[in-house]
Amino acid sequence: MRMERGQTTVFFTLILTGLLLLTAVGIEIGRNVYARGEVGKAADAAALAAVSQIDIPHYRETGEIRFLPNVFVTAQNYASKNSTYLQSRHIDVTVTDIYANANRQVVFVTVSADLTSLIPSILPFDGMYSIAGYAEARMEGR
Repeated sequence: MRMERGQTTVFFTLILTGLLLLTAVGIEIGRNVYARGEVGKAADAAALAAVSQIDIPHYRETGEIRFLPNVFVTAQNYASKNSTYLQSRHIDVTVTDIYANANRQVVFVTVSADLTSLIPSILPFDGMYSIAGYAEARMEGR
């Protein structure tokens, strides 16, 4: 009978440790999902900013979508302003590509962020995350 004393304490300690570990992993996965959503929000904002940088007179003359020279700077500013959660954790979002589909009149902007600092090494996630945001450019006159 004496050999069975304390088994409940050991069992409770193991269960509590497992639950704490699962909770910690769940919180980290939630932070990662939220950060990815913030990268998507930054991409959408950058796409809207890029649309505002279309050279309208050139489009009216030729039908070709061409951007003004400061399109990357403007898109980057909007992406940065729309990623405050990532900025607070010293994670920068970077506009990596801007292109337009003239037939559909849509502008696509790709934004990337290195989320490695948010991901524990035990989880199987790649740290680099890229997503494309898009905005429609309703242009008339041609």
